[in-house]
Amino acid sequence: MKTGNWSLQLQNKTSGSADDDNVYVILTAMMCLLSVLGCIAIVVVYLAFQRLRTPTRKLLVYLSVADLLTAIGNLLGIVWFIFSDSVLIHRSMGYCKFHAALTVFSSISSFMWTLTMGLCLYLCIVKNKPKAVESHMVYFHLACWVFPAIIASVALGFDVLGYDQSLDQATWCWIDPRVPHALFWQFFTGKAWEIISCVLTTALYARLKIFLLKQKDKSKEIVQQRRKKQHVINEANRKLTFVPLVFIILRFWGTLRFLLGVFAHDYASSSDSAWLAPLQGIGDSAQGFANFVLYCFFTERVRNQLRLTLCPCILRERRVSNEQRASEPSNTNSNTNNTADDG
Repeated sequence: MKTGNWSLQLQNKTSGSADDDNVYVILTAMMCLLSVLGCIAIVVVYLAFQRLRTPTRKLLVYLSVADLLTAIGNLLGIVWFIFSDSVLIHRSMGYCKFHAALTVFSSISSFMWTLTMGLCLYLCIVKNKPKAVESHMVYFHLACWVFPAIIASVALGFDVLGYDQSLDQATWCWIDPRVPHALFWQFFTGKAWEIISCVLTTALYARLKIFLLKQKDKSKEIVQQRRKKQHVINEANRKLTFVPLVFIILRFWGTLRFLLGVFAHDYASSSDSAWLAPLQGIGDSAQGFANFVLYCFFTERVRNQLRLTLCPCILRERRVSNEQRASEPSNTNSNTNNTADDG
């Protein structure tokens, strides 16, 4: 579907089609904004609290930067879809190609960081080689930043970015379907790396979960012999194993819509598949927000740290309570244990 002036587009559509586009645009814009806020919050929490700066959470920060760029790119796509015929944009191919190149770069970077996170969790938990993460960080940055930049640059150099008209529904700039070998470029600039990342992260995630399930079967004596610091790191790693799962669930809808557009174009272009567009809009833009919910809002250590920082009175009350308990000889041992648990 050609992008153009919003009101003119709606005049040329049926009421149902216009409503579908409205839903797609509104839901995508809302999710983009939530992801922008979520990604910023993840980075701020990491920088503000030194106790939360674990190697795996550092990877989450890098992933959040990529997801932030993806959300911004999708917002630019919404602006293009609505206002491409406006005086400001005026169907500027420079704007179109910039927004397409940004989303190509950020999406592939997000795929690579998600895969890297799965690999690092595998090395840390299954292979028990946490130092391998830091020692290979340079290679991770090359694969997750430089490699996507090269792909986006190649797409720009070959001038294949433009209007994405492959589906007769709400969409924006990506690969110009009129260029030779458009399907190859669509795979090369995103979908191939997305599918590969889904397959490999699924394999790594399954291996991690199998290993963690086996750990539950070990005797309690072995578990109790672990040092507390290592136990805390392992708990954080267990929480972070959900990153690949979130990635797969959210990105599934965009991949499904793309494959339908390639192999079942008539169905993908009909109103019967209109339900896929909002799901893709949400999923492609939601990873930053989903990661924030899982690893900030639903993580007790982060919540406690935020409460102590935002509400100093809680910290003062805790100190007074601990001092009162310490003054009672009968409760000395109990207070010591609780203090250790809080650390």
